[in-house]
Amino acid sequence: MAPSSTRQRLVALVLLSICHRAVAQNATAYAAASPTITFPSTTGYSTKTYNYALASTYLPNNDFSNEQLAFLWDQVGIISTGAINTTVSPTPEPSSFPRPGYLHPMVPAYIPSLSAATLPADFKWGVAGAAFQVEGAVKDEGKGPTIWDFMPHRQVGTTADNTTGDVTSNYYYLYKQDLARLKALGIPYNSQSIAWARIFPFGKGPVNEEGVAHYDDVIAEHVRLGIKPVITLFHWDTPLALFNEYGAWTSPQIVDDYFNYAKFIIERYDEYVDVWYSFNEPQYCSFQYASYPSGLYYPSYHNLTRGLPAQYACGHYTLLASAKIMKWYKEEFKGRRRISMKMSGAYYIPNTTSEADAAAVQRSYDYSLGWFSGSWTDGNYPASMRDTLGDLLPVLTAENQSLILGSQDFYAIDPSPVKSIAAAPPGGIEACASNSSNPYWPSCFVTSAVTSDGFPTGPAADVHAEWLWSNPTGIRGFLKKIMQLFPSVPDIVVSEFGFVEPAEGERTVMSEILWDLRRADYFQGYLDNILAARVVDGSDNIEWFSGEVTRFGLQYINYTDPTLPRTPKASMFQFLDFFAQHIPSLNASIPA
Repeated sequence: MAPSSTRQRLVALVLLSICHRAVAQNATAYAAASPTITFPSTTGYSTKTYNYALASTYLPNNDFSNEQLAFLWDQVGIISTGAINTTVSPTPEPSSFPRPGYLHPMVPAYIPSLSAATLPADFKWGVAGAAFQVEGAVKDEGKGPTIWDFMPHRQVGTTADNTTGDVTSNYYYLYKQDLARLKALGIPYNSQSIAWARIFPFGKGPVNEEGVAHYDDVIAEHVRLGIKPVITLFHWDTPLALFNEYGAWTSPQIVDDYFNYAKFIIERYDEYVDVWYSFNEPQYCSFQYASYPSGLYYPSYHNLTRGLPAQYACGHYTLLASAKIMKWYKEEFKGRRRISMKMSGAYYIPNTTSEADAAAVQRSYDYSLGWFSGSWTDGNYPASMRDTLGDLLPVLTAENQSLILGSQDFYAIDPSPVKSIAAAPPGGIEACASNSSNPYWPSCFVTSAVTSDGFPTGPAADVHAEWLWSNPTGIRGFLKKIMQLFPSVPDIVVSEFGFVEPAEGERTVMSEILWDLRRADYFQGYLDNILAARVVDGSDNIEWFSGEVTRFGLQYINYTDPTLPRTPKASMFQFLDFFAQHIPSLNASIPA
């Protein structure tokens, strides 16, 4: 006899079969008995089939009303506001500032043999900051939201500590005080960007009168104080409305919208601006734009969600937009100033003496500088990029190349720390370049901050700026390398560099913050090597540093005080003393 469990399974199967037959019979009987169901037709209504995946636009940008602006800010979320919400008049600046040096001397020169070397009296130097980083007041006076207003609010981890740009150092309302401080310290140039969305809140459409009035006064204040303004037209803060409408820098439409904005700014301020930059570090398309939350928090377009497709589309349209405004400036507007694009790149050294690593170094320059340097070559992308990327890299037509070629007046570089470069393992560049599934494709090189001897390229910065190392001799080699890569470059501008003092953000006692020794050392080392590049190697350059930005700053900003007072750090005087030493005519203007 079958075991009990077997009998139970047989019984269960018989019962299940009987149930299935019963259900089938009932269904047949129900179908035969059911009446035919019809619905009355409706009139006066249009119909269509909806499929969100087929959308070409999400929010057509043709409504520039207050309600639509409110909708955009609702998309961002709750905005913090500072205690200061109106422009503050400057207070009297001291005739001298407290400075260190009595118990601990300032950092000595790195190249003592150049202590008597002089820079020309018209050598240009100063400080810099970007609108998003320093202005605050992000929602005030008609400004529209940007992608950098949006991301820190909606995407956790956008910034290391999840802070936003809502208030920052409030340069928007404190610019008169800040510029008065620059005047008192004898700093002749100030480089800043203009927030596109303050002028065109939707990226296009009507001009925001309050935004224009604000920048009118900012420029006028520079002129009144004798400080030369240097203006960057775009520093990554794309208006959010353009992401909603067509995906911003993944669409050719962005070229005309950027041109419309940039043309307005140049026509209004060219008489007073000393140097123009079309874009800050277009390489951001690689290290930043490619990871924006397209398809997560706003729609994706043209099958370009994120990653490599978005990266190279962004680079393509950035390059065309930059070339278009620069060609217009020189050939149609007949602008009187110099204009260029600020590059980002590093001095690359081979990890070993092998030919493979030497080839990897050249490829590294192709994928960083060469990508956007067609103005100095043939107007096209480097062959190594075209050969490897294929259809992933948009084609530059003959017309595009003509537009790009010769569109810049000088080479501007924001130098990054030195990188050690090795060919991609295991088969090297050739094997990698022919295999898109290789984890190192398409660049096919490996970068490291550690050299072959096991040491890093220099002392590390703050733990939250893991990409930043101090390696001052690298800047001299880098400037020489740029001249070798692009022989037609007439001169090089070192447009921005700076350092994050380790643990400064965690300190709360001012006396522990003001003697920022590693930043002071960084400045002395970099400036000495830039001096050597100028007077020994023959590289011509201009220098300014992003000096009003949190933790990169030459001044301490007390964020617990609602008035946001500023106090110069030791690095400020290291910076000033260098120029007082090497430009003798400055001795009367820089305070002791």
